[in-house]
Amino acid sequence: MDKLQAMQLFRRVAELGSFRRAADELDLSASYVSRRIGQLEQELGGRLMTRTTRQLALTETGAAYLEHCRKLLDELAQAEDMVAHSTAHVTGRLRINAPLTLGVGELAEGLADFMADWPALRLDVDLKDEYVDLAAANYDLGFRVTTALNDSSYVARHIHDYRLHICCAPAYLERHGPLREPTDLTRQRCFIYSHALFGSRWPLRHAGPHSDIEVPNWVRTNNTLFMRSLILRGLGIGILPTFVCREELASGALVELFPDIERPSLALFAIYPSRQLVAPRVTRCIEHLKHWYAQRYPTPAA
Repeated sequence: MDKLQAMQLFRRVAELGSFRRAADELDLSASYVSRRIGQLEQELGGRLMTRTTRQLALTETGAAYLEHCRKLLDELAQAEDMVAHSTAHVTGRLRINAPLTLGVGELAEGLADFMADWPALRLDVDLKDEYVDLAAANYDLGFRVTTALNDSSYVARHIHDYRLHICCAPAYLERHGPLREPTDLTRQRCFIYSHALFGSRWPLRHAGPHSDIEVPNWVRTNNTLFMRSLILRGLGIGILPTFVCREELASGALVELFPDIERPSLALFAIYPSRQLVAPRVTRCIEHLKHWYAQRYPTPAA
């Protein structure tokens, strides 16, 4: 038996002093209401009401039980109102983990707009490129930029797709000559991002889906901003995501090599540890960023 519903029926019958009036108010039959109250009494092991053809009266036990029902049902209603209010209003502290380079650039702009929309929200943002266990570190939300999201222990929401650009400075090409084929990369000074899944096997599908290029590991680094600085000085070639080299490509400070050769996209995911009881500030943040990226970069890949 649904005890909560039975308690609600008992309360209204007691307050209205009539099975019929309570039934009419709740759009139920009087026989159904009477039967449910009887089942409640059987489960409790005591009589709550005395019934005659003319009147209904609470027993001493029934009067005491009514007070407990009122308190419990009122507190439940308050709790439901609180949840409804918190769902409509983003408050509290949102703990975020995100890659460093993304976090100091576009993600910071998107989160700044989110905070402007919800001024009661507080953020705790940790930027690092190393792998972090969100649940163990007590983060609410994480962001990952990857060619393949392999961790199935989190809920993942796709936010945006970036492109991987093979970049060098014009000065590098002046010194080392033009590169005509992807295989020419095997004889160049190449820079490797240590957190990239592909490492020194650059995923240029110039001769089919499994034709990656193994490039020389001239410089290895865990930071794409550092790599970009070396590339801008004309010291070598590296793969940079769009959010690291967009302005430099547009200005001509960097040139892209083999732009027409197929390669995997670099996807931005929002991830969080649980499918149940997700705080509204987490879901609202994800939806805001999906909309923010779609408005800023309307094409599938920026």
